Parts: sequence; structure tokens; C-alpha cells
Amino acid sequence: MNTRAEGVTGEQTVCEYMKRRGMRILERNFICHGGEADIIARDGAYIVFTEVKSRNSDKYGVGAEAVTLTKRRRLIHTARCYLYMHRLTDADVRFDIAVVTRGEVEYLEGAFDLNDV
Repeated sequence: MNTRAEGVTGEQTVCEYMKRRGMRILERNFICHGGEADIIARDGAYIVFTEVKSRNSDKYGVGAEAVTLTKRRRLIHTARCYLYMHRLTDADVRFDIAVVTRGEVEYLEGAFDLNDV
């Protein structure tokens, strides 16, 4: 499986995981100038921006390590764009990371926040 197909499969696996936990998926692969969010969901009062990393192994490090400071900044920028576009600027926001390794999901809730960058 190529990396793009692996990513799509990983995102679908995470969407199913999030739905089982009671979250409602609002958008997938939201793109704005300067950024992209894999999954945007609602979890109670929170708008959740989830970065998905898919891995076949830990050979190149664990997935959460791949969410660098630059990637976090871009995701925060994307979140601000999304919130502005949908008039949700007062919404509670959370940034999660989901790592899919061989079909298993490790979900890191509140992995970082707006002040981490």
C-alpha cells in the first residue's frame, strides 16, 4: 500500500474510532491557505482538530513525534481559519493526535493547545 492510501485508511480508522467515542465528524481534509486539518469533529462543547499519523512500524519513530512544532503551528492556523469561516471564534478548541499502527489507534486527547507554539 502506498503512503497516500495508507493515510486515507488511517483517517477512516480514526473517524470510526472517534464516532464510537461519541464524537461527530464535521470535516475531513479541510484545507485553507497555509494549512490542512485531517479531521475536524465536535466532542461535546469542543471543536476538535485531529492530526492523523499512520505507520506500518516504529522504524522511523512513533507517529506523535512526527507532529513537529511547524506542523502544530500550521494546524493551529488552520483551526483559526475554520473557526472564523464558521463563525465559531468563541468555541472551545482541542488539538488531538491519532496514531494508527497496523490498524490499532493510539489517541492522544489534548496533545497540544493554542499556547504551545
